[in-house]
Amino acid sequence: MKKFFCFALIFLVSATANSYADKWQTVGTRAMGMGGAGVAVAYGTDAQYYNPALLANSDYNSNISLNVNAEIETTDKVLTLIDKINQMVHQYKDVADKIANNDYASATDMMSIFDALIALQELNLKNIGAVAGVNAGLASKLGKLTVSVRSYGSSGIIPIIDKKNIGLVTPKNGLNINNFDSPDTDEKQDAANIIKETLDKFDLTDSVANLFNLSGISSQELANAIVNMTDASNSTVEEIKEMADTIAEDFPKMETLLKDLLSGNYKDNESQVLIDAGIFTEVSAGCGFQILEGLQVGGNIKYIQGQMGQAGIMILKDDQKVARAEWDAFKDTKASNQISFDLGAFLDISKFTGKDIFLNPKFGITARNINNPYFERPEKPSDSELKWIGDKYYLGNQLRAGLAINPIEKLTIACDLDLLKNKTFVEGFDSQELSLGVEYLLLNSRAVALPLRAGISKNISESKTDIEYTLGTGIHTFGFCFEIAAGMSSNTTVLDGNEIPSSASLALNLSYAY
Repeated sequence: MKKFFCFALIFLVSATANSYADKWQTVGTRAMGMGGAGVAVAYGTDAQYYNPALLANSDYNSNISLNVNAEIETTDKVLTLIDKINQMVHQYKDVADKIANNDYASATDMMSIFDALIALQELNLKNIGAVAGVNAGLASKLGKLTVSVRSYGSSGIIPIIDKKNIGLVTPKNGLNINNFDSPDTDEKQDAANIIKETLDKFDLTDSVANLFNLSGISSQELANAIVNMTDASNSTVEEIKEMADTIAEDFPKMETLLKDLLSGNYKDNESQVLIDAGIFTEVSAGCGFQILEGLQVGGNIKYIQGQMGQAGIMILKDDQKVARAEWDAFKDTKASNQISFDLGAFLDISKFTGKDIFLNPKFGITARNINNPYFERPEKPSDSELKWIGDKYYLGNQLRAGLAINPIEKLTIACDLDLLKNKTFVEGFDSQELSLGVEYLLLNSRAVALPLRAGISKNISESKTDIEYTLGTGIHTFGFCFEIAAGMSSNTTVLDGNEIPSSASLALNLSYAY
């Protein structure tokens, strides 16, 4: 038995040495309420996902459960930036129309466009994106055997930025590049000088001139043109000064973007948000075994159908919303099927040694999808302008470890850690979750139990993601159980004009033990 255990553990770890997987999704309300921790503490049908070795436990020996989980995680306000750029087309068109019709852009118009250009620059960085996941399952545990049907939906929101074509439409009659001859000349000259100094300091004259299709002019003439335009729009002196200060502050932030700028028209811009998504439906059977006192192993065999889809929006061309594109990604999918396997191990040190160890520590380790299953993506539609990801998607293997302690009888503290970085639908955006949670049984009798849960989780592989805080509770009475859990970050982002938490989650569970 000891040799078998050692072999299984070595295989479990080595099988995941080359991780290429979706992020670890949170399944069940107990784990979500405890920040996502479950590898050493999961029970009932949830144990099949978190650690099949725990299926050998006698707790909730037979039960049936239905649960639903949903979560979203973003980096560095990526959805806010997308939303801001989505408004850029209206600002560009407004300014271009004013210039073409002998009207002039105001100082506020100019600041809005510069603000959107900064958003373009920030979206062009690597490791920027958002991932969303949802899962729902029906499972039944009979003794040490659990069978389940569960669907996992995952998607990546991927910004792809065209830095070349962001120039305004050619002015109909040009812009005034001469010195000022109107009232408040000194104040306007001061504003122009601030802009000129910034253009010279960062060598941006040609780049910004390209933005207005004014090639071949000096930095002073370009600064005059910007101030004259806003002055002619009846902007106040205070607004013009504010614009000059904003340019001095903002131009360095968009230096790389502006230096890559060509004279391409913004109407030809191919910036886009690509939605890469998949739904994976697992029909699985799992079983756990005790091989020594306090030492358990288990595994799952799974039949997986993967349905892959893609969709997106052209940021400066479409009025479509990101949320709608998410739904569109699942309209025309390509299905393929795979068989996969999970392995798990669990060690209760007190039982294993036959001694009362301080805090009663327990360890678990789980490897999911150890054979690295892959699924085919759909072909790009012939009429699509979107850049397409055409290669296979590897659902891939995952390796997670967990630790749990019991300082007092009714209190459980648990911690989980992804031992490897998991890739996601967003290239360069990895997921490696650290989860920490507590559970206190406020009531714990044969007639009724009332757990209170709290936790935190953080994607430690991405510094630009936020900490998520979770809470959960439920009621257990006469075999019936209803539980709820939710989580969110303290920071927010914007999706299609609506403010939402930058990361959030929700879970519901209904089960019956018999």
